[in-house]
Amino acid sequence: MMNNTQASSRPDILLIDDDPNFLEAVGELLKRVGHRTISARSGEEGLALLGAEAHNIQLVLLDIRMPGMGGIQTLEQIVRFHPTLPVIMLTGENSIDLVVQAMKTGATNYIYKGSGANELLSAINAVVDQLKAGKEHVGDASQYGIIGNSPDLQRIIGEAALCARSMISVLITGETGVGKDLLASAIHKMSPRKNKPFVVLDVPNIPATMFESELFGHTKGAFTGAVEVKPGMVQAAHQGTLFLDEIGEFPIELQSKFLRVIDSQTVRRLGSVQAEEVDVRIVSATNRDLLEAVSERVFREDLLYRLRGIEIHIPPLRERRQDIAPLANHFLTGFAKKNDMGPKRFSDSAIDMLERQRWPGNVRELRRLTEAAAVMTPGELIEHTDLARVLDRNDSSRNHDLSVIRDYGDVQQLAKQTKKEELVKVLDRNEWNITKAAAELGIDRSTLSKQMKTLGINKPRLGMR
Repeated sequence: MMNNTQASSRPDILLIDDDPNFLEAVGELLKRVGHRTISARSGEEGLALLGAEAHNIQLVLLDIRMPGMGGIQTLEQIVRFHPTLPVIMLTGENSIDLVVQAMKTGATNYIYKGSGANELLSAINAVVDQLKAGKEHVGDASQYGIIGNSPDLQRIIGEAALCARSMISVLITGETGVGKDLLASAIHKMSPRKNKPFVVLDVPNIPATMFESELFGHTKGAFTGAVEVKPGMVQAAHQGTLFLDEIGEFPIELQSKFLRVIDSQTVRRLGSVQAEEVDVRIVSATNRDLLEAVSERVFREDLLYRLRGIEIHIPPLRERRQDIAPLANHFLTGFAKKNDMGPKRFSDSAIDMLERQRWPGNVRELRRLTEAAAVMTPGELIEHTDLARVLDRNDSSRNHDLSVIRDYGDVQQLAKQTKKEELVKVLDRNEWNITKAAAELGIDRSTLSKQMKTLGINKPRLGMR
């Protein structure tokens, strides 16, 4: 190991390369510009150092080809055990296959060893800027509906803040329900275009026969039913941002035309020979592997590279446990206030239960469960037993897996019906004396009255009990 730090310094960049001359040269370069480094000559040694110094290291420079544990294998271990740590891959070979594999595995960026000091420093500075931006903006993210405090979220907000400053196209990737639409909106709101239109194109939900007209607009008489001139979503987003949600479903036959719009910043309406100038920033999102779609010939490779100026990946909720409690509390407070339920909160055991789940539906699923729990829990405190009741399970000590319980779209309706039945039982026991029933439930009379009205519970007429 070669250590380029002073005895009293702490490393912030880990260099992993089997070439001692390269380690020495890069270490000296980084030291001259103020970075502190620690070096390893193998993947195994680098991982050992990372385990000991993880709280100090901010960035890893990793050679893609090394004897023993190779760069890709080392990267896999870093991503697994230190998922928020940025890694820049170093390669002496102009191999697109290795680069693609590294980026898919989780590398932040890559550079060729022969590119020179300036490119290396630029790549490092870009990561440092992202880290700083993340710390500056994560506290402000709640104004965009982005809630949480995990390191992953700091990285995401930092990347979004940097991207927002320019016109560069952004591709947001991640599973369904992670909040790609919120991040797209946040990028727009943090940008100089924030006071201009933010136009959303929900790609899968536009009929194939209407897609070209919806996107590019049409002239009068362009097709049967085109009785007037209509601008498309591209024109509607002029000087603003066009967000293409689920871009992986974009019709292949129209992708070349859309590529021309991006490249030329002009658009031609259906039925017109005249091109109109437009000024549009493109943000897109997908839950698909677009490289796989390219290999299947259902997505154009050139369009992918134009859309992916910068790619921001949102990890699934199961990999961001720190965000679950803030999200659940945010959803609970907002839902209770909107529905005049009075204060609601989760017990520690309920939060622990939420944090143990896999959340295949991600943030969207957590929100629905939180709202359902608020509806069916009469009192202020929601316990883990209340969550179990929402899931229609009697054994509350089991480790519930929400993915195997039921179709979650039915849970809220189930919760409302269950709560209605419970309230009716309490009211019956108290002979429909609302004051006494409220006391048994631990809530005030006005709250119970509001809940009865919301659930459609009416006091039975005399003789009907």
